[in-house]
Formats: sequence, structure tokens, C-alpha cells
Amino acid sequence: MTSVDEYRLLGFSDEDREDAEKFAADPAVVEDFVTQLRAGVGRQGTEPQHRMPEDTRNTVAALLATVPEIRKYHAERGIPDDTSWATLADLGKQLEVSRRTHGKYGLATHWWLTIHWAGQIYALGRLQWALYQVTEDKPVPGTEPGEWVVGVHIPETGPLSPELVDASFAQAREFFPRYFPEYPVKTVTLHSWLLDPYLLDNLPPESNMVRFGRRFTPYGTPIDNQESAIFFTFRSRDLGRLDEFPQDTTLQRLVVSRIKQGGTWQDASGYTQF
Repeated sequence: MTSVDEYRLLGFSDEDREDAEKFAADPAVVEDFVTQLRAGVGRQGTEPQHRMPEDTRNTVAALLATVPEIRKYHAERGIPDDTSWATLADLGKQLEVSRRTHGKYGLATHWWLTIHWAGQIYALGRLQWALYQVTEDKPVPGTEPGEWVVGVHIPETGPLSPELVDASFAQAREFFPRYFPEYPVKTVTLHSWLLDPYLLDNLPPESNMVRFGRRFTPYGTPIDNQESAIFFTFRSRDLGRLDEFPQDTTLQRLVVSRIKQGGTWQDASGYTQF
């Protein structure tokens, strides 16, 4: 049974906590996913490949049931309590995003939380940092297959100011050698629509997003993906609603105008050194 304090530490709003407590989970579905999650705790290298429940509310129930396992793993690694809870609190943030997007309790990004519950990703200040292993089919410049790198992820938690980003990089430089010494890392990667060359060339150079993107050296071929720009800017995947989206910021106007002009937003990859 999850306590009120644990719900708070996991980032739940009161509304999502109440819905979680009221939900009649399917015991068989939850147990199956609990078994998968427990087996994946501490497995580093590649993203977990689980059979995900169709009803994402069952996913939440399983994640709640396995909080003790991932918390134990963090403790055994010596990871500070505040970092542990800050990392797992992404569950509450993702519930909030899902409610804002779909108007109801659920977890649209349920696959994403399996990385947290495996102990692969950590919230360190403004950014999230995930350990993974380079493979031949997904090379990273300056590394060899089998080497370890950390991938940066950008939670929706406020400004992406250079000061906050610098502080997060500094925390990560200390965190991984201390708590994961057997996985030496020297390279940081980012795969995001924030590295779309069009975005970097058409936002003001002094904007936080551009200054963040310019930290990374691009590599590989960008992939067309209109959905990323629309979803992360407007929390919608409906391209038929372009005329309804707010146009209050330079970014909002840029995202919509590019699509209306026949352009395609892209996800791109970049790297930098610790």
C-alpha cells in the first residue's frame, strides 16, 4: 500500500493520487508486469523490453508496487535519497502530462518509466541522465561498440538556462564515477527535436534552447518527425489543430509556421564530452 507521503515523493498530484487509489487494477496483469519490472532492476546497457499493459492505469499500479525494489537498488548503490526520489518523481510528472494531454488519469508515456525502474536514468538538477552502451548499429562518434555513454533527457520542469544546464553537467560528472564506477563514461549524447538544424538556425541565437543545442556536435542523419515538435510544444499530436494552437511565443509560431509552409520537423542526434 502506497502512503500519502510516498505519493507526494513520487510527484503525484492530489487528483492523480485519488484516481490511483480508486482504480480497480487487474491483479493478473499487474503481477505480470511487476515480475518483469523486478527482473529488470539493475540491468544496464539497453532500454527494457517489456510486455506493457494495455490499460496504462495497470502500469501505474505495477510501478507503485515495485517502488521498494528500485529504492533498494538505489540504496545499495549509495545513491542519495533526494536523487532517488527526484528520479522516481518523474512518474507523477508524466501522469500530469498525460492528464493535460488526454484529460484523464493515465500514463501515455508508460514505456518511458521502465527506464527509471531499471535504475538506468537519474534526475540530476535540470536534466535527466541515462546510462547506455554503444552498439554497432547505433554508433556514437569517438566511441567503440561496448563503451558506455550517458544520454541527456530534458524534463518539462522550467527554463533551460545555461546556469542550470552547467550545474546539471557538473553533477553528472561527479555522479557516474562515484555511483557507477564500473561503467566509465566520457561522452554525452542527445537525441531530440531540439537539435533540428532548422530550429537552431531560426530561433534567436541567445535563446536558451539554441544555446543548449549548440553544446552538441551533430552526427548521423536527422529523422523526419512532426509529432515531437507538436507534442512537446503543444501537448497534442493532432496536426489538424494547427490553427487552434496558441501563438504566444516565438517557438510556438515557428513550429506551426514551418508545418504550414510544407516543412517537416526532425529529430537529430548530437554528442559532447564530459
